[in-house]
Amino acid sequence: MKKMLNLVLFGPPGAGKGTQSENLISKYGLVHLSTGDILRSEIDRGTALGKKAKEIMEKGELVSDEIVIGMIESKLDDNTNAKGFIFDGFPRTTAQAIALDDLLQKKGTGISGMLALEVDDEELTTRLLKRGESSGRADDRNEDIIRRRILEYNTKTLPLKTFYSEQGKFHSIEGVGSIDQIFKLLVDRITFLDAEMDLTALESDLEHLDLTIQDFDVANEIAPELLLEIDAIKRIEAEEAEEEKENRKQEAKAKKATTPAKKAPIKKAPAKPAAKKIAKPAKKTKPAAKKKAAKKVAKKAAPKKAVKKVAKKKIVTKAKKVVKKAVKKKTAAKKPAAKKSAPKKAIKKVAKSKAKKSGKRK
Repeated sequence: MKKMLNLVLFGPPGAGKGTQSENLISKYGLVHLSTGDILRSEIDRGTALGKKAKEIMEKGELVSDEIVIGMIESKLDDNTNAKGFIFDGFPRTTAQAIALDDLLQKKGTGISGMLALEVDDEELTTRLLKRGESSGRADDRNEDIIRRRILEYNTKTLPLKTFYSEQGKFHSIEGVGSIDQIFKLLVDRITFLDAEMDLTALESDLEHLDLTIQDFDVANEIAPELLLEIDAIKRIEAEEAEEEKENRKQEAKAKKATTPAKKAPIKKAPAKPAAKKIAKPAKKTKPAAKKKAAKKVAKKAAPKKAVKKVAKKKIVTKAKKVVKKAVKKKTAAKKPAAKKSAPKKAIKKVAKSKAKKSGKRK
């Protein structure tokens, strides 16, 4: 998975999310992804998604999650070399969080953490009323409207806090204090996240390369048994090659024996018809007898070859089973004693099988 610092920054109205977002972007070189900004940008550029979103908004309807995710994907594709992203205003629901996870996974990355600036309701109300005095915003001047906005934020973000908590990605940041103090808390948390990402990447590499300590232990345990199987296969292959060589010799002899005699000597004695009559039956019976003998040799060789083939197949199958057994051993909760006895039992079985084979050959 590609290492990127992807943050979901949360904070209620008045928590200072905008200021801290700018600080984080400046320090870590992140790309700011605000769904409101993206939506306006897509509409201004007249893209297919922008046109679709405009039509929906003109009807007074909410833009679907599918369209918003499509816009975010477009933004991700435009910034493939980015060090990471700050998601602002998205996701707002659990369904959107799941869709975002799926999208990032497709891009070979994921959410590093959700950072939530926590400020109590009374402090937020005081801050917003003060901000209203200088900004002139009507919604920052009315206390009832402010409290409703805070309540709506808390209600909507609660499921998301649960969603990211279950993934171990939710991080609460104290939002009360100076800008520098709060920023330091955010940086400390991101340093922790960065270390976690390095560890996850290392674990992923180890899993991919299959280089865990347990794997080495299993490999050491099954190595002697696998070597026995390999030796057995090599011996069978050597015997097969020797028998094949012998069979070719026998076939060559049989072929030579069944080759009809030259006609020249027969032509030399045409004046002896009686001898010819005696010779003809001999020619017919002698090759036939030799053909029969050659067939016997072939028949004897064929069963041996078949037996060897079956034996070899059994050993290969057994070797595969040994490896499969070793792989299963990683996950199965078996007693160590039972595991260790299995290879010994297999070795005894192989030895017994070999003894039988050698007895048959004799």
